[in-house]
Amino acid sequence: MVRNWWDRPVRMFRRDYIFDFSPFLKSDLNKTARETRKLWKANCEWIMATPGCAPGTGYLTTFNSDKFEKLPVLGSRDLLREYVPVAKKHNLYVIAYINMHWYSYEFAEKNPGWEQLCEDGIPYGRKKPLYGNGTTFCVNGPWRNWAFEMIAEVMKTGVDGCFLDGPVVYPGVCYCRHCQEKFKRMTGCQHLPKFLDWTDPCWKKFAEFRSQSWADFMKDASETAKKIKKDAVMFLNGGGFSASNILVGYDAARMENYQTFTGAEDFFHCSEYYISPYTTLNLSRFLSAGKNPSVVFTHHTLSTWHYVGLVEAEFSTAIAQATAGGSNTWFAIFYPAIEKTKKYAIGGLKTAALIEKNEKFIEGSVSAAETGVLISNKTLYYYISSHKGLCYGAGSGKEQGLIMDTGSKLIEDIKKQREVSEKILNNENHGCLDLCNFAHIPVRVLWDEYLNQETLKKLKLLILPNSACLSDSQIAVIMDYVRKGGALLCDFESGFYNEYGEIVDRNSWLDFLGIEQICGVLRPSRIEDYIVLTQNIAGIEKDILIPRPVNGLLIKAKKEAQIIAKYLNPLNYAYSQPKGVSEYPAIVISKKGRGKVIYFASPVFESFNMFHIDWHKELIHSVIKKFVPGGLQIETNAPGSLAIEMRKNEKGLLVHLVNVTADMKRPMDRIIPLYNIEMSVRTFFNKARSLSSGKSFKTKRKKDRLSFMLPQINDYEIVLLSE
Repeated sequence: MVRNWWDRPVRMFRRDYIFDFSPFLKSDLNKTARETRKLWKANCEWIMATPGCAPGTGYLTTFNSDKFEKLPVLGSRDLLREYVPVAKKHNLYVIAYINMHWYSYEFAEKNPGWEQLCEDGIPYGRKKPLYGNGTTFCVNGPWRNWAFEMIAEVMKTGVDGCFLDGPVVYPGVCYCRHCQEKFKRMTGCQHLPKFLDWTDPCWKKFAEFRSQSWADFMKDASETAKKIKKDAVMFLNGGGFSASNILVGYDAARMENYQTFTGAEDFFHCSEYYISPYTTLNLSRFLSAGKNPSVVFTHHTLSTWHYVGLVEAEFSTAIAQATAGGSNTWFAIFYPAIEKTKKYAIGGLKTAALIEKNEKFIEGSVSAAETGVLISNKTLYYYISSHKGLCYGAGSGKEQGLIMDTGSKLIEDIKKQREVSEKILNNENHGCLDLCNFAHIPVRVLWDEYLNQETLKKLKLLILPNSACLSDSQIAVIMDYVRKGGALLCDFESGFYNEYGEIVDRNSWLDFLGIEQICGVLRPSRIEDYIVLTQNIAGIEKDILIPRPVNGLLIKAKKEAQIIAKYLNPLNYAYSQPKGVSEYPAIVISKKGRGKVIYFASPVFESFNMFHIDWHKELIHSVIKKFVPGGLQIETNAPGSLAIEMRKNEKGLLVHLVNVTADMKRPMDRIIPLYNIEMSVRTFFNKARSLSSGKSFKTKRKKDRLSFMLPQINDYEIVLLSE
């Protein structure tokens, strides 16, 4: 099968000169291109067509054009036209970087009416200067024509395509005349609503409008590039999966028809709070859920200190996790810092070398995970729980200075309800993927648009991590999937609202989940409250007390439903004697047709993301092992610091193993090898071979499972299972 170059494994690379291009101007271009290919293991290089530096130089070019102002320090030199033919000789594809979100105030003043406006008419960039200095322009205003002309001029230099860093529909905008007129035409609304005014029926229409405006811009941008070069590549810097998507109008599925790649940043940032070691893997899964090839962007810098290199372990694992999740890789190096920190990058490139060496095995692979996790963008956009009782603060749960922080009073404001719902949802989505990582459950992410029969028939288990806002058609597809033999694990308010967050009659859905009645909510708690199992479940004994997730619904189960766990009666105080088991189920199991529904009345993934308590991970792991047909796809003695992902193609089944066993902090200083890791995989393949060493493993078959042992796993390993 002949694939387009962008459908084959792509390893993107960018040299960032900030404002000083002298290293490029003084370089031997043949040597530079050779280094890109041989040292940095890239097959696609980005060249700066416009700078991305202070004080907003996106209007300046690095190439010659009689239509745009050029960066003065370059003189007569044309970076793009000089480098493109050299790069081609070294089998490099060239992408032009175009900064389309950051412009100086002086340039804006020369072009009145271009800036994004807040509700009060003040430009966004004047209120919140970009990177401390600079402003940004509106995708619906006259700037868009300037932007398309810039794209056309860039494409004339011979590059293979463009990467657009922006535009961004920033929070609280845009209220310019052009947006007002387009919004009125699209929706019929006579006014633009106040930003995040959930009481205004026009607000959700405005949210859709902002997202569509971004997509409309990308559609025209792509068409502009393809007029110059028929197979031009076009993509932008998108976002991940967060309830903040609505603030910037990001919708990956809405964009994908106008992009070649779906990409987003996962830059490492030093932080005061816990950072999952699997952020790149989780983002990679999300981005690769669409039909486009995907790419995760990794800066080779230590957080916001751009002149300090990213440590080797962080660099290596970022590249490995992007690949394991199904995405292409990208990283940037910064001059002059790289000259002194190159050793850290080169150390991490052993992972890039492994990927390059085995690209024939990686090419064309798709997820082979039998567990799907829905990350619902509609829920990210519109979820607001109707249960105001969730708006009690749970407090920190800490005892300090002989004081116990047990929470705050009820706040009923709708903005508070949205804030609480956002927190639950973000923790649910990230906690679900991470729990599966630590429990060695390979997963594939699903978007709303791909929740269909064709996708679901590939799964043994579908997980809805509080996927609250689902359409009637989605509900029907899920119910049909279960009745035909699939398993559903969902929690909390999954499916309780329609796709725009409105309460609808879903009695048949509640019945499907095994719920007779919703009686209310538990007050949020993180002290002395528990759930208890009513039976032994795959290694967890009956009557064991497990920390209750922070939030929870009080439900009455259907008579035919099987209750496997209940809440204890709330204690409300620390150091209190348990008050017995309540009447309210925490987990119910229902048989529907040939399949099963596992319903958790609490958002258990939220609590895992907050507290990382193994009891919550083990509970999910054990429930899947006992109640999902076929049980676990992989069983292993590995610690949770080994992520396992499964992909497949015509070569066989690829088991990606990403080791993040390190020194108990981020940034990780070094990866600690794992030894004698046993694996049992549900597959009908009989051979197992390491793609790093080329050595085969001794295997053993038992029914539908293949077992083997890996003597040592360093940073990254790929095991090929084949006939």
